[in-house]
Amino acid sequence: MNKSITLFALLFSITLFAQKVEVKGQIKDNQNQEVPFASIVFKSFKDSSKIFGTLGDENGNFVIEIPKDNYSLEISVVGIEPKIIELDLRDKKATLNMGIITVSTEVSLDEVVVKGNKTAYKVDLDKKTYNVSQDIVAKGGSLTDVMQNLPSVQVESDGNVSIRGDQNVRILVDGKPSGLASSAELFATIPASSIEKVEVITNPSSKYSAQGTAGIINVVLKKGQKKRFNSSLEVFTGYRLTGGVNYNLAQSGETGSSWYANAGIGYSEPKAINDIFLRSPNNVPDISTQESDRIRNQYYYLINLGGTKKFNENNSLSGSLTYRGAQSDNSNTTFYEDFNEGSLFNSSNRNENEDETNNFINGNISFDHKFKKEGHQLSFSASGEYTEGDEDAVISTMEIVPLSETLNQDVTKNEEKISRYVLSTDYTLPMKNNYTLELGYRSDLSSIENDFSVERQSDNMTFVIPEFTDKTDYDEKVHAFYGQLSKKYEKLSVNLGLRTEISDIDISSQANNFSNSKNYTDWFPSIFLNYAFNEKNKIQFSVSRRINRPRSWMIVPFSTFTDERNIFIGNSDINPSYVVATELSYTTKISSKFSFYPTLFYRNTTDEMEFFVEKQQITIGSETQDIFASTIANIGDYTTSGTELGVSYKPFNWWNMYGEIVLNGFKQRGSFRGASFDGDGLLVSGRYNTTFNFFKSMKFQIQN
Repeated sequence: MNKSITLFALLFSITLFAQKVEVKGQIKDNQNQEVPFASIVFKSFKDSSKIFGTLGDENGNFVIEIPKDNYSLEISVVGIEPKIIELDLRDKKATLNMGIITVSTEVSLDEVVVKGNKTAYKVDLDKKTYNVSQDIVAKGGSLTDVMQNLPSVQVESDGNVSIRGDQNVRILVDGKPSGLASSAELFATIPASSIEKVEVITNPSSKYSAQGTAGIINVVLKKGQKKRFNSSLEVFTGYRLTGGVNYNLAQSGETGSSWYANAGIGYSEPKAINDIFLRSPNNVPDISTQESDRIRNQYYYLINLGGTKKFNENNSLSGSLTYRGAQSDNSNTTFYEDFNEGSLFNSSNRNENEDETNNFINGNISFDHKFKKEGHQLSFSASGEYTEGDEDAVISTMEIVPLSETLNQDVTKNEEKISRYVLSTDYTLPMKNNYTLELGYRSDLSSIENDFSVERQSDNMTFVIPEFTDKTDYDEKVHAFYGQLSKKYEKLSVNLGLRTEISDIDISSQANNFSNSKNYTDWFPSIFLNYAFNEKNKIQFSVSRRINRPRSWMIVPFSTFTDERNIFIGNSDINPSYVVATELSYTTKISSKFSFYPTLFYRNTTDEMEFFVEKQQITIGSETQDIFASTIANIGDYTTSGTELGVSYKPFNWWNMYGEIVLNGFKQRGSFRGASFDGDGLLVSGRYNTTFNFFKSMKFQIQN
């Protein structure tokens, strides 16, 4: 049902030198949801010709300056019963803040609904929100396209995500870990049409998991809308052969149910070119080059089901079930050349054909209870997920210099199984004098099984390469407790938090007959100070401590086979990195059309993890050959500081613009095995997005 807002012409009576009062507030429905674009009309009791009005913004906020008088305030949205309030403003001060005004969501007209266009970008002090439904470019695409447009976020061609240049990002789906092995797989398997919004939190408080030194990206999938017996069906297609269906069914009132279903399928064919130049750090002038061309033919699909049952206005039970799958047929061609003192002495050509399959299923259930006091609530949540991935590849290598007629063929198989279970509870208690206490517990249990093997076919013989064949197990248990105490003053709000995480990690390698355990307890304090000069100008200062735990494949001391020239060896001695993040953010609404969002940030990382590559010799069968062996190590300290400037401008109702620029300077100091990792640099990135709403059903978007 199309929604429209009709605001009849209002007559404004202006009295010279009359005393005026500024009235402001926020309109919400009885589900505590913001009501956008409500009509706010003040009618004078003394003079019916004196009518003053304004329109609420997309978040339900309104501000209006009117002469002091006795008024009837009428708040209305077409299709919803108007709310009338009597206001005597004759003796009021210069400003009256009405706070939250609740209107009923009972529908008075069957065929009329309210519709308002949200902006694509919403910038708050504590997070940035990207409304995917307002992005024309992302329609018909996947989460990959959405990520390209997130504020403060950069996405590389291989799917690696960074926030202000830092790749230690924690990616969540509906507040839970994604379950897939890599971000590229996750991005490919979620259609953009299944996403409601994406939140970017650059400096999370102690309430959030401490994992991810750069911050958190939370992908919020579409759910049932809080409307009365409303159902919707959306079908979409895109230039990447993407398609899907979204369906919602909901009831309103103190009791009732809401259900939703999202499904999507898609196909994409990304390509990547990679060039590597390696020079020996010694005086020996050895140089090696690699040129690679990679093509991925990806099929992906998603089914997301869920719903909420409201027993009464204080108790509700929610559940969801998500399935994601992906299949890809990948090909990679690599050309190698080796030089000694400027002379080519070896070159080869390598072709890889790989079949990859991933399946992921997640179930979640949560219970929410609201006590009688406003804001007093308790919630429980439990979730379980299982991921299974298979990668089978055939790698053929032909020596060109010196010329050889022998074609080596390696067959690799990798089976990975991941299971994760999460239990959590959160409690919020409002107290006297505007104090609020928050307490919570979370238990995250993960298990990863990996079975990797390599067979070589050469001279009509097939044999297993034991150096690259192994079964590994990784078990991780993280138990977390947090507490936050906040206090609100007239313009200042203070939030102090402390989180404790107890980590227990067990790893084992069957081939190496190796096992190891890591246990550590960490404390993560956070401080947030917010000051509101007025409704249009706000500032926040925040400090928090976070952790970047090494992933399972970084710890297990197993030689992972990429090809006969490149291997990765896990480091069982690797330790987590820790960061202290400081931010100063400011938001200012210069006018109804122009807003400015500057941020200063500083991060100091200790025990920074970096990759280290060196040339080694290994023996495969009876042959000894040179390879490039990479590992990961704690190399030292890393600091980054800079500024982020965001601007939104709406010159007309039909034209929205948003732009940002990030200046990020970094300094790294450290060493490993005699190699220096010292370095300094400056990263500059920017983004621009503009949308034209020419007609009701026509939009035009430009982005860079």
